[in-house]
Amino acid sequence: MQFEAKLTLDGLMTLAAGIIAFSAVIIQIRASSKQLREQMRTQRDAEREEQERQKKAVARAILFEIDDFYRYHVRGVRGYLEEIARKGGLLEVVRIAPSMLAVYRGNTSRLGELPDEVVEVVVHFYSKAQQFFALREDYKGERERHAGSADHPNNRKERTLFSHLRDSLPGLARAAYIACERLCGFTGVEFKSPRIAIAGEDIAALNRETERIEHEEVHRI
Repeated sequence: MQFEAKLTLDGLMTLAAGIIAFSAVIIQIRASSKQLREQMRTQRDAEREEQERQKKAVARAILFEIDDFYRYHVRGVRGYLEEIARKGGLLEVVRIAPSMLAVYRGNTSRLGELPDEVVEVVVHFYSKAQQFFALREDYKGERERHAGSADHPNNRKERTLFSHLRDSLPGLARAAYIACERLCGFTGVEFKSPRIAIAGEDIAALNRETERIEHEEVHRI
């Protein structure tokens, strides 16, 4: 006996309905998959933007901390020290506040998120600042140890520390200038005085003065 397959009209309609339903499912799956991919991409973009925002927020905070340090602890101080040296006087210094450079200390774990060229100059500045603090404290301690002594004005170690303190300022200002300039480039803040005080410095003059002092130190060794 031979079987002959025939499609009735109802069969054709059922088949067509099945094909349409299957196609609809495929389209829906593809649409859902595309929508999911778009959502994931949007989420990744939002996360990247937030990370970038946070990095720039940290960089801006460090920028203004460095500039404030220059504004209140470096600018004009070298001239003052030169005047003291000419008059043969002694510098009265106050102890550094524990909160000094709090922004940097509170964000050291996040420095690695910043570009290498920014991290390098920021770390260099803070290293210079720590040296400056140490010199101030050593000088202050030496003054306090010899306070009231008859030979106090002629104390050799105190005079040496005073000279080192004075000579550290051009290099410190130079490090602040370079760090702030680089941070401004990264954050989009305009590197211009008076908002950024260090921008008003003559970097060429700072370079010359720093090189002169380093040259003299080499020949003193």
